[in-house]
Amino acid sequence: MGMRLKGLGRASRTVLIAIVLLGGFSACAKPPVITPSLPKPLAGAVRFTLLAPGATQVFLAGSFNGWAKDAIPMKMVDGGSLWSVDVPLDEGEHTFMYVVDGVRWVTPPQAEEFVTDGFGQTNGVVIVR
Repeated sequence: MGMRLKGLGRASRTVLIAIVLLGGFSACAKPPVITPSLPKPLAGAVRFTLLAPGATQVFLAGSFNGWAKDAIPMKMVDGGSLWSVDVPLDEGEHTFMYVVDGVRWVTPPQAEEFVTDGFGQTNGVVIVR
């Protein structure tokens, strides 16, 4: 596995820069601001949420589903920009990212830990105890 990054410092700034650069600088359409929140443990599952204004679909991908980008759809819960899904996960460490509109892989700026994947991405880590 790759190098671990704790906290939100440099990694968050890098992620924010990457999101801005990947989103483009179109004068006609401003890319949505994407702000994921920390995964929340529940009884028998973990709740993942993502604030993604303007998104038409959001999926959760990770080590728990073979990184399939469309296997775990998230549901819009506030009629506009908040997406959520509860996923039953076994005990242990799981890495994850969000996939917005089928093409944009989003590193969660808020996670218990972060790990680089060796392919230029940084994944969030959730630990189920």
